[in-house]
Amino acid sequence: MIGAGTLAPGSKLPPERVLAEQFSITRVTVRQALARMEAEGLIFREDRRGWFVAPPRIRYDPTANTSFTESIAEQGRVAGTSVLSKQQIAASQWESTHLGCAVGDPIYAISRLRTVDGRSVLVEKIRVKAERCPGLLDLPLDRSMTDLMSQEYGIIEHRAQINMRPTALSEIPAKALGVAVGTPSLYLSRAILDQFNEVVEFDQEFWRHDAIDICVSAAGRSEDGKKRLEI
Repeated sequence: MIGAGTLAPGSKLPPERVLAEQFSITRVTVRQALARMEAEGLIFREDRRGWFVAPPRIRYDPTANTSFTESIAEQGRVAGTSVLSKQQIAASQWESTHLGCAVGDPIYAISRLRTVDGRSVLVEKIRVKAERCPGLLDLPLDRSMTDLMSQEYGIIEHRAQINMRPTALSEIPAKALGVAVGTPSLYLSRAILDQFNEVVEFDQEFWRHDAIDICVSAAGRSEDGKKRLEI
């Protein structure tokens, strides 16, 4: 039905009872099929709302300096951002290690929800050195952080030290994304450096596993030995 377009992206699937009757199978078999389709990214579940057909995945290059909004727009889709929380805190040992600051230094902690075509796909946790960006929390934080850093503070960001791994969503990001705790996700973290190669920001992203297709540009070599870009 999904392949034939009978159920379009975003459509809600019929209840398990209806599917069992329609295909002459047990509800246990229906649940097994739904779980397998969810693992393959064909459908997704929202708490207390049911199952839905997953929209096409977005292409995402975590190494690119293109902003989230620009990347989504280039794919003909609409990005959205909402701020979940923002505060100034003292750096813990963990934050000291990742930001290269002293324990107790003031840092900004920002949490945001990112959407594509109105669907929540990503929870982002951002840590920023407060001394580099005075007054940051008073600015609109539902825009590109890359553009904000450049326009307000003259910081030209580039990305380095990127780590990715599969994980299960804990309570806070799961609630923000409207899914059950333990839902599969992709965890991505990266240090953001300025034009002087100093770490100014450290980001953590929790992606819905069915929303993203990682496409990383890598340097290769042609037959004449010159470097070239491949995707």
